[in-house]
Amino acid sequence: MFTKYINKEITPEERRELFGWIAAEDKDAELKELLEQMINETGVEMCLPEASSDTILRAIIDKEGYQAPAQSPATEKSLIPLWMSIAAVLVLGFFVSLIFLRSPSEIDDSREQGSTEDYRRTSISTLSGERKDIRLADGTEVWLSPSSTLEYPEVFKATHREVRLSGEAFFEVAPDKNHPFIIYSGGIETKVLGTSFNISAYDSQEEVAVTVVTGKVNVTNTNAAEIEKIELNANQRAVFYKPTTKLVKEEKAITDAPDMLKRKEGMFVYRNEKLQKLINDLEEYFGKTVHVSAQIKDCKVMANFYVTDHLMDILEPIALSINGIVEVNDGEFFISGEGCPK
Repeated sequence: MFTKYINKEITPEERRELFGWIAAEDKDAELKELLEQMINETGVEMCLPEASSDTILRAIIDKEGYQAPAQSPATEKSLIPLWMSIAAVLVLGFFVSLIFLRSPSEIDDSREQGSTEDYRRTSISTLSGERKDIRLADGTEVWLSPSSTLEYPEVFKATHREVRLSGEAFFEVAPDKNHPFIIYSGGIETKVLGTSFNISAYDSQEEVAVTVVTGKVNVTNTNAAEIEKIELNANQRAVFYKPTTKLVKEEKAITDAPDMLKRKEGMFVYRNEKLQKLINDLEEYFGKTVHVSAQIKDCKVMANFYVTDHLMDILEPIALSINGIVEVNDGEFFISGEGCPK
């Protein structure tokens, strides 16, 4: 829990348990052993004045909002060495995590993200077949697709409003020209002032797509040797290809961008989409494996469905539209066919 606290990965429940343990348990020996281990591993030596150790820990606990239970004078006295030890560990761990345990790229990434990392963050995830509607502190609304995770601060206090997305979500960003809204997802950075758009950035897929419905966004390729930026207007899309780290803007306006609005109600609409791309999404949404024969994987298909529908009810009409069939074997789905209709 201590390591997770230093790395800002600790949950609220674990944080309460950690600071309750600090105030209630006598673990001086374990703390000293941890401190010595960290010093040996990093080669760092650090000296803390006794008078400041207690002050440091008290400040940390006050910042966390933890109220220690009332103690008798004898108990408070016995806790002083513990507090001094944990203060030293926390301070050393803080500097070690910043200087020694993080790669240069991680340090640069943190610098880009501004000071929102200083504030408590929340992570919300969806299971397969599940969607969630999330309202952020600034009024931005996010519709999180299945098998996705959104990480965001409980309160935006920096010059930028920043979140992280793994998976897919539709955003309606609250306008604020003085505080751009930034989404980090799958190797790209999407920056907006106030607009609606969809981002698909599943870890298992080779493409990350940003589709703008209203307004304007800027998409930056953070993996390129030289920074690449693309500006998108309504009904435009940019695709980042992970294998080549290329960011490409589709010059022709796309007619299906307004269909993204239907995802707010839970309807997923595909028009003239490659079958394999649709199947990749369905695997994420439903947590199932679907195999497609090579002869039909590039066929263009159409589909309208809700994630509450049965997967077979979605796959059967898609297969029929390309003269294919669907079979199920050991919980996996197989779509086969002779080729795309002419």
